[in-house]
Amino acid sequence: MSTETESLRAEIEALIERFKTVQFACVNENNEPLASYAPFVRQDGDFYIYVSALAPHTAYLKTTPVASLLFIEEEQASRNLFARLRLILRCAVLEVGRDSQDYEAMLDRFADKFGPTIAMLRQLPDFSLLRLEITSGRFVKGFGAAYTVTDKTFNQLQQITGK
Repeated sequence: MSTETESLRAEIEALIERFKTVQFACVNENNEPLASYAPFVRQDGDFYIYVSALAPHTAYLKTTPVASLLFIEEEQASRNLFARLRLILRCAVLEVGRDSQDYEAMLDRFADKFGPTIAMLRQLPDFSLLRLEITSGRFVKGFGAAYTVTDKTFNQLQQITGK
């Protein structure tokens, strides 16, 4: 991995580390869009969210299992609101079954990160654990500084150049 790639990867990881929740967009079977957010944890480059069937985004994510995640620099921290630092990731969505060996381990990670609320949510039958696997993405540092994300560990980044 080149020094530039290592530096970019560190910047991406630092941006993600600023947040406990992720903003995301999804669509239903009629291609009607919905924007939402959810608390997340990461494991092996994948993002996990624990969501209720009472929230419209859960049905959207299950029936049309794709999502776009957004991690974006806070407005107050940005030098230029037209060029905010951001990471946009396209993801495939997979439900983690309650009988899966990963299910309890991931909920333990949620409990470690988010505290006692998870103990209550674990008891509710309408909650689902969803894994969001990165398929591609874009990291934007500012004007003329955008990179294509080609793997979920951010070890392969290609600068986007205009033609």
